[in-house]
Amino acid sequence: MPSNATKLRVSAKGAVAIARNPVLRRLVARIVITRKARGRIERFVDAGRTAGEIVVIYGPMTAEVLGLVEPPKPKRRAPAFAALIVIGAGAVYVLNRSRRD
Repeated sequence: MPSNATKLRVSAKGAVAIARNPVLRRLVARIVITRKARGRIERFVDAGRTAGEIVVIYGPMTAEVLGLVEPPKPKRRAPAFAALIVIGAGAVYVLNRSRRD
């Protein structure tokens, strides 16, 4: 197994070869540029995802406050509540009547 000094010498020789050869310089530059571009693209995607989440969460509230859409009508709960009371009273009446018999 080569020592660290040997590895360093080999990598230094490689760096010198890359620095002297214009074709290798362009190849290495292309690789480095694509890595940097990929990092930037990932940051843009993350920022876009965050912005999308904010729009999904706060968009409807904002549109309602700005008057772009009508606020939802209040739900009428009284009829459902009255029906529930009638059904409950009927169930109690039937259960109590069967107990008496």
